[in-house]
Amino acid sequence: MQALQSPHIFFRRVIFEVTATECQVAMEDEHHYFLINVGHDGERITSVDSTSRRTPWTICPQAAAKLQEFVGQPLRQRIAVNLADIDGKQQCTHQYDLLMVALSQARRPGRREYIAKVIGAMHEHRRAELWLDGEKLLDWRLRGTLIDSTDQLDQKDLRNILPWAEDTLDDQTLEALYVQRRAVMVATSKGFDLDQIRDAGQVLKARSGACFVFQPERAASAVRVIGSTRDDVHQAGDLLVGWGEPVAGAER
Repeated sequence: MQALQSPHIFFRRVIFEVTATECQVAMEDEHHYFLINVGHDGERITSVDSTSRRTPWTICPQAAAKLQEFVGQPLRQRIAVNLADIDGKQQCTHQYDLLMVALSQARRPGRREYIAKVIGAMHEHRRAELWLDGEKLLDWRLRGTLIDSTDQLDQKDLRNILPWAEDTLDDQTLEALYVQRRAVMVATSKGFDLDQIRDAGQVLKARSGACFVFQPERAASAVRVIGSTRDDVHQAGDLLVGWGEPVAGAER
């Protein structure tokens, strides 16, 4: 696709390192940095341990307790876009998404790395690209949340795409869509000074019920972590420092 020129570029980097008994997950973007260690026996999740290195709100780390609901979940060949017995809106959105992907990743020993890039991150017209281990899987132009692409996702809306995707897409494309959809949504906050918001209760009307933090009973206690948004991310290699350089071929 023709290049879209914009100084507003958002990156998210996600790494899965899988052994016969563990799946380590690392994710970082401008607003978040999570590490999750998932224990498994080859059939089911046996343990979940989460570390919140960087979060936008003070109570985000408390959502780690909710992740214990994944213990006992069966590993899957194909990701599920939702689970009947786990309410994603009561979870940390980002760690929930990572564990949903980990349910599939944990079946495959080795290391895999996703890199998401969104150009024109918070504007109406954007370009979103996704790489897996250096191979570009998705390349979209976006008008709001509407995809303009040369594949079967063309003219689908990210707001309601998942039921169709679960019924239609192959395993790899469904997982890629799941990963990229969240990156695109988070990218819309680029350019906003979140430090001007005292607590999540101030924006509850727009976000009520969206995740663990934005539940009415706790939003006001979620105080903004001043300075937690990184403004020094210029390439994917600026994220997850210490986890190795991005895979050759991926956007760096």
